Amino acid sequence: MRKKLRIEGVAAPEQARGEYVYIPFEVPPGARRIEVNYHYENQVVGAQEFNPGNNIDIGVFDVRGHDFLHGGFRGWSGGARSAFYISPDAATPGYLRGPLQPGEWTIMFGLSKIEEPSRYRVNIEMDIDPSADTAAEPGEVPVPGGNVLREAVAGGSNGNGGGRWYRGDLHAHSEHSDGANTVEEIVGYVHRAGLDYFALTDHNTISHWDELARLQQRGGPTLLIAGEEITMYTGHANVWGLDGWIDFRGTDAERVQRLIEHANQRGSMFSINHPDSPIPWKHNSVHGYQAVEVWNAPWRYYNEPALIRWQYQLNSGKRMVAVGGSDSHCVPPAPMTQPNGPGEPCTWVWVEGPLTQKAVLDAVAAGRVFISEAPNGPMLDLRADADGDGVFELLPGDVFQPERGQKVRFHVKYRGPDGKHLRFFNRRGLERDIIAESEDFDDEFEMRCDGDEYLRVECRGFRGRPDRGEVVHALTNPIYWGRW
Repeated sequence: MRKKLRIEGVAAPEQARGEYVYIPFEVPPGARRIEVNYHYENQVVGAQEFNPGNNIDIGVFDVRGHDFLHGGFRGWSGGARSAFYISPDAATPGYLRGPLQPGEWTIMFGLSKIEEPSRYRVNIEMDIDPSADTAAEPGEVPVPGGNVLREAVAGGSNGNGGGRWYRGDLHAHSEHSDGANTVEEIVGYVHRAGLDYFALTDHNTISHWDELARLQQRGGPTLLIAGEEITMYTGHANVWGLDGWIDFRGTDAERVQRLIEHANQRGSMFSINHPDSPIPWKHNSVHGYQAVEVWNAPWRYYNEPALIRWQYQLNSGKRMVAVGGSDSHCVPPAPMTQPNGPGEPCTWVWVEGPLTQKAVLDAVAAGRVFISEAPNGPMLDLRADADGDGVFELLPGDVFQPERGQKVRFHVKYRGPDGKHLRFFNRRGLERDIIAESEDFDDEFEMRCDGDEYLRVECRGFRGRPDRGEVVHALTNPIYWGRW
């Protein structure tokens, strides 16, 4: 039996302030498939940040409700799709398969941009089995991926102890949100690109986790990390290490603070994405997040302001980890609508022992990170010898306590094109500027370490169009000393 519903309404400009509209509908006992499509007037064409028109995003919650942080989330496609379905065994990418519990479900609209009143129509069709046992328990919706991803060990990990740098990407998208590729196509690409780890962070959903888990079990050289990009209308953030879906409806600073605390309580990491892009981060009063995406996509894409923002945080005495993310939305065979793929930029993490999700995230949390423009480098390894024994044991993220006026030796290892500038920064600004005279360049120097200070290094140079100035080829997180 087929049941059809039609819901109509009008979205007004005054509603488009980062709020959400909830439209209830009834799912009868015996439902075997729910299909939804929707239409609205004057839909924006292209990126809504740059083009006129209206944009209405869509998602759905089941009978568990749509309370903030604890709702019965069943999927989100934003503005990437005009239709979706859910059944017990399958669902449209972005939506969670599982039992169709009878009772009140809720369509959620995100009115991100309404320039003029827009009439909308939601069509809902359900396949009903009248003979189904209506007294049966509907069951819980399984968490995609289970513990497979949380406990995975990469095939190429350093399982014999010791430490090394691993290269990866912390930010990318598939067809489960607004990406152009299947999860399998993307994972195949990152295998070929030589990434040691890779996080897939589709917008506001975790439906991609099942496929990541399946591919992780199949094996391969790359550790696959399950993530979610919290995509708010007032800024974006990545969350890694989750045990399930996390809410994204941060409509104001108070809710965003609750989101961060909720993520931390569940043992995951919260990292602000592309804070100075056309979708800027607007919640500067919140705290408790662990990282900020200083480098998103090619360097010239809004990253210089993000670097300045991070430098300001450091100078204010705040230890904040800088990470990179490709924000890749396409790989071959899909049409390449952006110039970079996964691993561009590349976030390198120092891991001792086996390469696991926890090991990667622990390394990020500790700041044992540097970023390069691609998986093949440049390599930029900054270290310090705080105890004067000739061993450079301190890495980015480490903190040491020098004696007053103590001189400490630092070492930087650079592997990349010659002629590039290596520039060292602290709270006072540019501390040192040298030229990498060869493709295998090492430099050792001594600094007096007083007060509460840090040292980090950037590699800069010209590329492509020198008239547009230098770009960053690589940068490290700081080594700190004093009270941090």
